Amino acid sequence: MLLNCTTKGCMKSSEAKLDKTTGKVICEECGNPIEGISKYMIKCLDSCGQIMRSNTKEPFQTLCKTCNKAQSLYIKDDKAYCKACNSQVVVGAAFFIGLKLYLEGKARDPYVG
Repeated sequence: MLLNCTTKGCMKSSEAKLDKTTGKVICEECGNPIEGISKYMIKCLDSCGQIMRSNTKEPFQTLCKTCNKAQSLYIKDDKAYCKACNSQVVVGAAFFIGLKLYLEGKARDPYVG
């Protein structure tokens, strides 16, 4: 849905996205919140899937049952743990092998953060 931005200096029409963490509608042109959006329009944006998505996804994230969020994992004593809450996460054997190889490769690569 096209919405007009209310930010002075932008005032452009863009496909605004709903930021589900704050509940505000964000202009795609300037990145500022659009004021005066009704609750009905916010529900419409949510149901249409016009929401902001995180661009900072790491490989081998999985849903942590304790945090209830997709989190990165680390390995300790041949078990996978959530980086956010340090609780053990049960993953499949193939996923665990891939995670282990990824973390070993990341530790050896001097160019990776």
